[in-house]
Amino acid sequence: MNSISNKLLVWTVLAVLVALLTWGLFRGYLSPELLLGFANSFSC
Repeated sequence: MNSISNKLLVWTVLAVLVALLTWGLFRGYLSPELLLGFANSFSC
């Protein structure tokens, strides 16, 4: 593998890791309990 292929592989792996981390954070913060509590805070 040459230098360009190595850089492309590293950036691809980093992009996948960031995407997984972002997905995990959104799944954690956008749980149904949090969303219901957020919506109820405006109706009171």
